[in-house]
Amino acid sequence: MKARRMLSVILVSMLSSALLLSACSSGNNSSNNVKSTTGNTTSKAEGNGDDVKPAKEEPLTFTYFGNYDWWGLDAWGDNAISKWIMDNKGVTVKEVATGGASQAKLNTMIASNELPDLILMDRGPGVERLRAAGALVPLDEYLDKYPNFKQYVGDATLNLLRSSDGKLYQLPNYYTSTPNGNSGWLIEKKIYKELGSPALETFDDLHAYLKLVKEKYPNVIPLEIDTSGWGHRMIYTGFKENNPPMLVDHSVYTDGDALKPIWGDPAYAEALKYTSMLFREKLISQDALTQTGDQLSEKLVNGRVAVIAAGDAANLGRSPDEELKKKDPEDGYMAIWPIHKAGLDKNKITPNNWNSLGWNVNVITKNAKDPEAIFRFLDWMTGPEGQQVVWFGPQGVLWDSVDGDGIPIPNDKWTSMPPEEKDKIGLQSYNFVGNTTFIDGAKVKIEMTLPEDKRNWSTVQQTNVFWKTSMNATQFVNLDPLPDTAEGIAAQSVGEIAKEALAKAIFAKNDAEVDEVLAQAEKDALKVGFDSVLKFKENAWHNNQTIVGQ
Repeated sequence: MKARRMLSVILVSMLSSALLLSACSSGNNSSNNVKSTTGNTTSKAEGNGDDVKPAKEEPLTFTYFGNYDWWGLDAWGDNAISKWIMDNKGVTVKEVATGGASQAKLNTMIASNELPDLILMDRGPGVERLRAAGALVPLDEYLDKYPNFKQYVGDATLNLLRSSDGKLYQLPNYYTSTPNGNSGWLIEKKIYKELGSPALETFDDLHAYLKLVKEKYPNVIPLEIDTSGWGHRMIYTGFKENNPPMLVDHSVYTDGDALKPIWGDPAYAEALKYTSMLFREKLISQDALTQTGDQLSEKLVNGRVAVIAAGDAANLGRSPDEELKKKDPEDGYMAIWPIHKAGLDKNKITPNNWNSLGWNVNVITKNAKDPEAIFRFLDWMTGPEGQQVVWFGPQGVLWDSVDGDGIPIPNDKWTSMPPEEKDKIGLQSYNFVGNTTFIDGAKVKIEMTLPEDKRNWSTVQQTNVFWKTSMNATQFVNLDPLPDTAEGIAAQSVGEIAKEALAKAIFAKNDAEVDEVLAQAEKDALKVGFDSVLKFKENAWHNNQTIVGQ
């Protein structure tokens, strides 16, 4: 599978809506033409006045490995973007194929000391394993020499990425300084209109609406909660203000300055009792915990779901909306403001959370012949000109000029070029160090210039709802212990306990049984060492708060 196709699904959930960070590429404030940084031009590092070497000094070739089974780059030089980079930056990237088994491939390369020059991977244990083995290049000496990472990522986020030795080995991908997220609630518009467009704000409203759907549309599923019951998090976030769903991953909730087992959170108990009630009343799909993504998509495409609470709602609803509109322009799906418990402030309900670190990271290995040149290239890529090229294509293809903020202004080809021709450009295929704030500011601005029927459905839902209901949860990143430590082993056991408890709670016969399930889950978790895990996570959380000032 090509990286672009998978990223079009994954990365949209990582994009945010705010305006661009200040200080785009030089010349953008005074001209509508992109000012090139190729050739022999130089730029200045902000604040120090030192000359910065251009990205293209001499030809650079490096190997690149994405540590994901699905990873695969479009062939370098076969499309407009990679060819532009070759011609203007002198850079060639040689992909190291995963063979569909990325971790096995990486292990083999580690054992044989044949690591690629650059690796894209998840933050955490994998990076620390390479660092401890002395395989990674520390990057601190390059930060002041090349300005974009410091300017756009920021010191606080870079400090969150530092290893225990105090050095920086990782460069973030799809980092952000503005809200993003893709989770929330969608409704089928035609069904909603035919039922009189009733209020859908509180959980009481939702319950009444789902019962009405079941009565009037016996072949329609009133509510879907995603695959594996993931949507129960959307319900949970509606029972408490400023409640980031990512804490469910850690089986914790905050109580003042402490982290406690989630099964003791009254709001979590209330949410699961509500979910279980809906399940017992057959208002939730009875295969909610076992259905596949394809099965869920098929229901949506055929308009057989009235309401869905999902983690990837902005992607999940896009194709179904398009298909339903082909049959009836007034039909389709739309995002609604998050459902909440009566009495809570609806503007403090956060089914989305974002963190400044974004998705994953790049590490440069000591096998690289010229690590500084690779850093310099990545620093160019994460800046305004790099993001213009790798996300929106080279100047002169889909856009000819930029506005005062460095945002590409779409030309006629933006909407008229056939999809198969756009595929040849290589859009979104090579964004190794995505600058989400820049991309999102550009995306929203561009979409708003297009006729309403030409706008990207996902971007519209994100702009209208999802990004407005997202909480900054940067303070909760990096809470996981290494998997081969006592805390890490205990955390894995706790994760299995949490998964089993969720299923039992949803299938419970009554509220009392839900309480029993939650109480037993907490006891079981403490038996396998959750106390030590809580202490580790709490210390990491407080350390993060010190770094980011939250």
